[in-house]
Amino acid sequence: MGLFGLGKKTNEGGLMDAINIGDVKNYLIWKWRPKGQGANSTNKENAIRTGSSLLVNEGQAAIFIYPNSGGKSDVRLGYFNGTIETGNMPVLANIIGKAYDGGTPFQAQVYFITLYEGGMQVHFTVPYFTVRPSQKEFSMYNIEMAVDGTLTFAAAPTDMQMEGMYMYRRQNNMTSLEYEDFRIETLKEAARKVFRMWGGKDTTMEDVQDKILAMVTSSIKGTFSKIPQGVFVLQANEMIEEWQKVIYQKINTDLCNTLGLWPTRLDITDIRFKENSEDYQQLKDLVSRQAYNISMQNQKNLLEQLATDAAVRNGMVIRQANIQMDHMEDMMDRMREESQYAQHMQTDATMHRTALSSEQSNLGAHTVNVQGDVMRTGMENIGNMGMMDFGNGGGMNPAGMMMGMGMASGMAGQMGQMMGNMGNAFNNQVTQGSAPTPPPMPGQTPPAPPTPNATAYFVLVNNQQAGPFDANTLRQMAAAGQINLQTMVWAQGMPQWAAAGTIPALAQLLQTPPAPPTPPTPPIPGSVPPPPPVR
Repeated sequence: MGLFGLGKKTNEGGLMDAINIGDVKNYLIWKWRPKGQGANSTNKENAIRTGSSLLVNEGQAAIFIYPNSGGKSDVRLGYFNGTIETGNMPVLANIIGKAYDGGTPFQAQVYFITLYEGGMQVHFTVPYFTVRPSQKEFSMYNIEMAVDGTLTFAAAPTDMQMEGMYMYRRQNNMTSLEYEDFRIETLKEAARKVFRMWGGKDTTMEDVQDKILAMVTSSIKGTFSKIPQGVFVLQANEMIEEWQKVIYQKINTDLCNTLGLWPTRLDITDIRFKENSEDYQQLKDLVSRQAYNISMQNQKNLLEQLATDAAVRNGMVIRQANIQMDHMEDMMDRMREESQYAQHMQTDATMHRTALSSEQSNLGAHTVNVQGDVMRTGMENIGNMGMMDFGNGGGMNPAGMMMGMGMASGMAGQMGQMMGNMGNAFNNQVTQGSAPTPPPMPGQTPPAPPTPNATAYFVLVNNQQAGPFDANTLRQMAAAGQINLQTMVWAQGMPQWAAAGTIPALAQLLQTPPAPPTPPTPPIPGSVPPPPPVR
């Protein structure tokens, strides 16, 4: 046996080899062998020496298959660039043992698995196949369709799929690994699964594509052969997203369980019909006629509905107009009643004022009659008093005549003044209708009001309301000391009670000194004067 076993032809594999994938591309599984050699052409590819260099690119896995190891294998995930040692190959450490040095060759085969975690794409076209509409009235038509699309897959689950598996296992107490350790173990198991599923031989992407296309075609045909009852076959293009979801779920299970691959995305780009086929044309024409009839019926229903709605609206408008007319008539009746009532009240007021004017005229005439009677009575008394006997022995008595004339004159004056006051009161009522009610006396002195135009005033005498009185009467009352400048007065047009001195017209009236009294007629010499008035 030569150095490192090189002396024997049968003991190949003694060289220190560089184990890497080299320039091989477009593969899923590739068995390592010395450069330029075919698969299974030399024992070197089956006898690996410890200390050989190993290069595994990112996205790849190198799997070491040991004979007589009970199915166990070592997997190195890329990126890795190092040497093969018993320390980094757990199964190798158990096979070689301590009796051999580090350069001892060992029996193993090395396969490179392309995991492609980012995904590989296969474009597919499912050629025309026959489907039948799910509706019974169209089931006699055979419609041919074709489907185009793309399937993205990988030999290992994506990060999102691995995260989902990890969370599921954690929630069900199925793993105790941290996520990164779980991810590494999952990728190693994916490499072993691909190796088992594809028989441990060189596998190109063309081989993978053929199997994937066969599986996709079967899934798509099976799905469209069972179109749901509510879906019309000629409208399949309008539901592409729904078809993608259904077909992806079916392919996902089949691809994982049969080929050891993980689909990550399915895109259906087109669903085509063989439009020149007789069945397609007949079905399309039939559907077009039905759609036209349905459209016409819908338009008819819409017009009928619009007519009904218009009739309803017109009825509502008429009812609203009738209600409005009734409301207007009711308002006119009330306005007419109120106008008649106001006219009636105005007529009553006019009649009342006319009656007051008539009473004033009667009172004036009565006053004249009374004064005439007084004068006649006075004259008679004068005549009688002229004949009165004052101790002179009868005959004309000048003193008695003079006294009788004075008494008659005084009585006539008093009656005239009384009748005058009553006439003034009636005049005020006729002029003003009915005397306005003055406002209540406020608790504090209000601001000075403007000079009123009224000629009749109410006054407060001993906290009692009296009046209304005209200017002459007020002058007389002031002369008699009954009122003064501080007396509170009110007249029509004044907002509130005010002191008489704050009203210019009354202030001037009440400050004017009264006219001097008419001197009494001197007594006739020899006669007895009348007694002075009692104060």
